[in-house]
Amino acid sequence: MDRKDSLKVKVKNYEYVPPDGGWGYLVAISAIICFSTTTAFGGCFGIMYNDFITEVSMSSASVTLLTGIFCLSVALTGFFTSPLLSMMSMRWLAFAASVAFAFGTFGTVIMTTPLMFFMTAGVLQGAGLGVLYNLACTVVNDYFVERRILIMSFVQTATGVNAMVAPMFVRWSMEQYGSKGTLLLIAGLSLHNFVAVLLMQPVRWHMKKVEVPENAELKLLLEENNDVKKLDTPVIKLTDLENPTKEALAKALEMPEKKKSGIRKIIDSVIDPSLVKTYLFSGAALGTAMCSNADGIYMVMSPQYLYSMNWSKENVAMAVTLYGFGDLSMRIIFTMISKWMNKLGVKNIYIVGIVIAIISRLGMLWWTGILATMVFFTLMGVAHCSIAVLIPLVISESVAPDKFTSALGITCFLTGTSSLVIGPAIGAVRDYTNSYSTAFYILTSMYALVAILWPIELIVKHRRRKNLESKKSSQLNKGFE
Repeated sequence: MDRKDSLKVKVKNYEYVPPDGGWGYLVAISAIICFSTTTAFGGCFGIMYNDFITEVSMSSASVTLLTGIFCLSVALTGFFTSPLLSMMSMRWLAFAASVAFAFGTFGTVIMTTPLMFFMTAGVLQGAGLGVLYNLACTVVNDYFVERRILIMSFVQTATGVNAMVAPMFVRWSMEQYGSKGTLLLIAGLSLHNFVAVLLMQPVRWHMKKVEVPENAELKLLLEENNDVKKLDTPVIKLTDLENPTKEALAKALEMPEKKKSGIRKIIDSVIDPSLVKTYLFSGAALGTAMCSNADGIYMVMSPQYLYSMNWSKENVAMAVTLYGFGDLSMRIIFTMISKWMNKLGVKNIYIVGIVIAIISRLGMLWWTGILATMVFFTLMGVAHCSIAVLIPLVISESVAPDKFTSALGITCFLTGTSSLVIGPAIGAVRDYTNSYSTAFYILTSMYALVAILWPIELIVKHRRRKNLESKKSSQLNKGFE
């Protein structure tokens, strides 16, 4: 037999891939349930708790403190979701989070002091939301690859519809059953999270078996390990091996594991060290966290800004409604154009959303007429959709599937912890200058900073990737000679 013929490896192999459908559609429904029960009533905070806040004479500072506690709980639990998954299964963790959130919602029905308010609406509900949001995004990311953008857009659209219905439901319930009865009904709705948990079956139960082309695995091993930048990684040619099988290559490329200190092991169990280098300081992490904070603060302060301009309650309500209309319309558009979003690039679409956010906010400051402001509020809703909805998709485009949970946890942590600094700072600027415009210009500059730096990062990474691929291809050609 010729030597070249002896080196040919003809092995028929199979691999398991995500279903991109099937049980995944029920998983998408479970994500809608989790998002709706945990976030849809957030805009009704003032209506639901106004009676209790008045009854116990809570100050504005106390209400702000509650918001900070809630954000911190979401940030910490979202961040520690990945380490917790190493201790228990995904569904047990989701079950524990559902229990925490249910205790938080039912606790608001019987609370009598501000401390109980902080514990139930702040700590418990925030902890439940942080874990459930992370796991719901993770399980959808696991089940879908080709249809990921379509399904995530559909999930967010359905959640947006529920968020628009929630205020009407709360107003009706307040008239019929009062504040306690309304809180009890909302607590009952939170029990649907347990149904969602049952639907979150591990993706390995529903993987599809597909055939792998001949020699594809051998080529993949070379591509993954033949990195010219790593001097400690050997370059293995097929001719160097007597029996060039997958196992032989894996053994030849195996590197001795470096010993780690006890402290380093603890740190690595909490946060993936590879993400610290490649993700933590990227636009996908810091940029999305900064934009999320600016977007949330802007929406909280915008109604007060309109009232300071002597707007009527009806006009303010109409502006907020148009904001929601712009948000929902964009969610529907994302669902319709999901096939083209992969070609355009989710990160590029996110950056376009940031640019729209800048234009709408500057427009509202420069043109103060009612009609113009209504138009800009609608554009603000469009920008909000891009900033809020696309975050899981931006992360999935930035990291490997097995790193998604950790990366999303890092983003939650950055968003929550930075909000404790940025929110009070912007509020202090507003109080010191007695001007909403000054605060809004600072928030707009945060968008502008991300809109300038992130594209530069993407361009640099794209050029590095092209150079690395060209070097890898040349090494592969040498390896198969």
